[in-house]
Amino acid sequence: MQDSLLVKRITLHRVNIPLQFTFKTARGTVQNRETIIIEMENEDGQKGYGECVAFADPFYTDETVDLAWHRLVHHYGPAMLSAQIERAKEIHDIADFVHAALGMMASERAGSESEYQHIHSPMAVAGLENALLNLECTVKGQNTVEYVMGESLQDTIPCGVAIGDIPMDTLIDVVRTHVEQGCQRIKLKIKPEDGYERTKLVRAAFPNITLAVDANRSYSFAQIDDVALLNDFNLACIEEPFDVSSVQTLALLKQEALSKGLWSITTPICLDESILTFEDLEYAVRHDLIDVLNIKIGRLGGLYPVKRIIDYCRDNDIKFWIGSMVETGVSKMLHVQLAALADTYMAGDLSDSKRYFEDDLIVPDITFTDGQMTVPKGPGLGVEVRPDVLSRYAVETVVIETL
Repeated sequence: MQDSLLVKRITLHRVNIPLQFTFKTARGTVQNRETIIIEMENEDGQKGYGECVAFADPFYTDETVDLAWHRLVHHYGPAMLSAQIERAKEIHDIADFVHAALGMMASERAGSESEYQHIHSPMAVAGLENALLNLECTVKGQNTVEYVMGESLQDTIPCGVAIGDIPMDTLIDVVRTHVEQGCQRIKLKIKPEDGYERTKLVRAAFPNITLAVDANRSYSFAQIDDVALLNDFNLACIEEPFDVSSVQTLALLKQEALSKGLWSITTPICLDESILTFEDLEYAVRHDLIDVLNIKIGRLGGLYPVKRIIDYCRDNDIKFWIGSMVETGVSKMLHVQLAALADTYMAGDLSDSKRYFEDDLIVPDITFTDGQMTVPKGPGLGVEVRPDVLSRYAVETVVIETL
């Protein structure tokens, strides 16, 4: 079987899928999941799928669905077909070229409010890369994640649940439901107003579970003592505690706190949206800002960048684990498979598809039994995409073809 491929058609599906519940964090709320599914087809009619997991609003990163859609329709998709690339890895070279071109356009339009002011779209690039990788690995007869990572995956993974900013009087019942279903790792979304109380409540009720918290950069650095109070609860980590714009700013603030004897946080610090590039991670490690990294394929720009970052974490004693993006199974299945790497720090933010969507876009869907899931390791994505469900939720479709 041939090892290369040539894509003849890219179909972009902009979909809007209702969530089974409202997912609320300190930064934003999601009720419907608007996302982009990228479908690639080669000359033999074989298909691969990827997902651009940007949110409708820029509460997570600056990349939004609107921006990513524009990039995919007008820049990345046409550029990829024009280049006639035959390996998914080459998409990153195309993206770098497009970024450079858009940067030149942005400088020419200095002071304008055009969309060219924001030129980085790692989630759009990741969606393209994932689609072509899944097609490439389908052709090769290999599992996508095993192929990129160059290592075997474990047969099962444990469940991990992220619980949003729900009413305090329902919190214990919700956690208990998940624990009784076999989940032994809970992550709470917290904010300064009641983060300590939420964490204390759950830890008192469930002293033996693996417990983490995620502040989504909601604490000011002046509230460093409030973050340090969480030391009492034996947390696996606190994710993104501080409201800072960059790892450079975080380094300056931490250095100042250390010089004044104000840094007393002993809970491992996990970074997520602060780390958008390999260079961000290098900087964070060099300045002792990070103990644990949350891996998300979209945020980091694709599976190939993820492999480089995981290799770096392993070489520098940085723990890593696998998050998710309130995404459909097209993207989440890749995270399920990454969570089957042997050395992840804790269970990922990975639970049943049915918790999020009445109908997911893949079959079989993501299902845990007694807190465990058997990991699909077949060729490509390892599962099938459901064209009927994709069509049902699509609100806009654009086809880009070779001439």
